[in-house]
Amino acid sequence: MEFVENKGQWHSLVNFKGDFKTGSFYLENNGYGVLMHHPDDLHALAEQSHGHGVKAGETIPPITLRSFVYQMRFVDAQPGKALPEKPLSTYNNYFLGNDPAKWAGQCRIFQAVTYRNIYPGIDIRYYSDGGRLKYDFIVQPGANIARIRMKYEGLTEMAIRNKELLLRTPVGDVIEQAPYSYQFVDGKKAEVECRYVLANQTISFQVKNYDPSQVLVIDPSIIFASFTGSTPDNWGYTATPGPDGSLYAGGIVFAPPVGTNYPVSPGAYQTVFGGGATEDTFPGYDIAIFKFSSNGANRMYATYLGGNANEQPHSMIVDQQGNLVVAGRSFSQNYPVTTARIGPGGNYDIVITKFNAAGSALLGSVRIGGTGNDGVNIRPKYQGQVGPDGLRRNYGDDARSEVILDASNNIILASCTQSANFPVRGASFNPGGGFGGGVQDGVVLKFNSNLSNYIFGSYFGGSGLDACFVASIDPETGDLYVGGATSSTNLPGDRTGVLTPNYQGGIADGFVTQIRADGSGLVRTSYFGTTGIDLIYGLKFDKNGFPYIMGTTT
Repeated sequence: MEFVENKGQWHSLVNFKGDFKTGSFYLENNGYGVLMHHPDDLHALAEQSHGHGVKAGETIPPITLRSFVYQMRFVDAQPGKALPEKPLSTYNNYFLGNDPAKWAGQCRIFQAVTYRNIYPGIDIRYYSDGGRLKYDFIVQPGANIARIRMKYEGLTEMAIRNKELLLRTPVGDVIEQAPYSYQFVDGKKAEVECRYVLANQTISFQVKNYDPSQVLVIDPSIIFASFTGSTPDNWGYTATPGPDGSLYAGGIVFAPPVGTNYPVSPGAYQTVFGGGATEDTFPGYDIAIFKFSSNGANRMYATYLGGNANEQPHSMIVDQQGNLVVAGRSFSQNYPVTTARIGPGGNYDIVITKFNAAGSALLGSVRIGGTGNDGVNIRPKYQGQVGPDGLRRNYGDDARSEVILDASNNIILASCTQSANFPVRGASFNPGGGFGGGVQDGVVLKFNSNLSNYIFGSYFGGSGLDACFVASIDPETGDLYVGGATSSTNLPGDRTGVLTPNYQGGIADGFVTQIRADGSGLVRTSYFGTTGIDLIYGLKFDKNGFPYIMGTTT
């Protein structure tokens, strides 16, 4: 376990937070709190989030996550001064919610924390050893061991069995191993007899035959015995290289409803995850971004981004200064932004966020959308029935979009919308200027480099289903090329003389459209398809200005 410092991103009671496989450990001045989730429920969420256990055509069922909080308080102790130890070279950044006072950058991570003089002459040190959380009481010469009293709150049962301390909760048992106590005598470690004493939910220690003129160490280990197995806490969506050869990886991390709020009250609670992974109004996942060194050996930082509901990253790109741009979607009404939301919003909205090179500050962040789902291809991952649906044919298709930069570091996004009132700006790529029809259109957006200016934005689509998946800039002309998939037979754009001017039939064709560099209109559009199902997933130019496309076909 590692301990992350609190710089305002969590409740003020918390000094440091550590995570174990199925929960979290919160260090305070006068004890600690433990948040645990039932391992079976986490396993079920993990299975569903990976598409296991539900067949095509079936509706994903809800899952109830059972959670529990207990706390330990030192009785009649004085607030100890926290001294973190063994810092790691990496750090975490937190941008959770739209209150900048709660954002925290470059939060240091430590391998141990000591609280000095919680009782006169007695320190406590928390650390991890062999995958187990441990704490040592360090008793200085002359200090009174009888002062140490640890009161546990919220547990369903406490008992001493085989010299070990059993802490029972509704979601599993926690074992504190028999305390190993020792002193150094003539330079050699000498074990001292020590055992737990339990009375009124309070633990103290009985120590025999020790030298009170020497330092005494009491050393239990905490084993979260029942908390093993799969957890749905990491899920990769996108990656991009940095200018120095570093790697940026973006995905989602499990963020149960406690989220950034410290569980100040012990006891049990439940959360119903609608459709397995809490789409829409049920909170469950935040965006996580990890930066690794060029050889992959070192994690340089981790940044957590989100609000009170769900978000996903779809695409990332890094400029030559190392500033990272992340595009995706969010259902959170309090997603962290630096400018007012563009459009009426509602349901999922498109989000674009730019970080500084350290990942520790927002250089810009925007949320844009209409009243329908924006940034969602057909339907969210965990909604409705499992299986193909319209342009959502393959794994991850619900989250396809691409963010790129032009030569001036302006930010361009190719995505999709189901909003007939999506906020457009500038020239329209669709005849008539509005939504093309059907359930969904593609959208193409351009912002300045810090997302403070919405330069242009337009629908792209016909009367069927349309989605813009990828984008690339012609290095010769500066024109923007956008590719994706469609079921529309009447896509906008001149198709005279193109490779495939007409829809080829089947469920979907791929397409590529050329947009003038200034966004003033379309140059031409071409279908790419067969009578089967065809989708374009990649579009890049080589150094000679030739475009290449990549996709799938049946």
